[in-house]
Amino acid sequence: MLNNPKYAETIIVLVKYKKSYKWFITDKEIWFLDLKKLISSYLEKGFKIHNPDDFSERFDIAVVNEDTVEEFLQKIGKLEVSNEELRKILVQRAYSHISDMLPSLYVDFDEKKLTSFYPEPASYELYVPNGWLGKCEQFMGHIPEDNRYWIVNGDNLFLKGE
Repeated sequence: MLNNPKYAETIIVLVKYKKSYKWFITDKEIWFLDLKKLISSYLEKGFKIHNPDDFSERFDIAVVNEDTVEEFLQKIGKLEVSNEELRKILVQRAYSHISDMLPSLYVDFDEKKLTSFYPEPASYELYVPNGWLGKCEQFMGHIPEDNRYWIVNGDNLFLKGE
């Protein structure tokens, strides 16, 4: 694991692709799936963007969707974490604040859905590819039980707090 989760810097994301689930801890900026939409919204608001067609900060992938997902996941592969690694951080309390450990995004490439429960006003759900559904809501209850790293011996460690 290269990154530790850190509130408002690196986030925990669950990706579903080809019926398989993977957790990632990554920089939060790479999860605006449609960077073209994000840049357009900034330009419409009068912001100046130095080079609006430069997507090199995200592996030259302007839109992460069903057509680019394999390349994207390959590029972030080293940032994948297991349930066990996340659970270990929780159990050992190896985080600054419990909010560091909450999953922020659930990106389902099979169903073309992004669900955000990111607490800051980032609005990931507004910048999804065409044909996708983006929404902002709590999604932890929709995660399959065997991927719920916060459940240890039947106890929800998020409810135990700090």
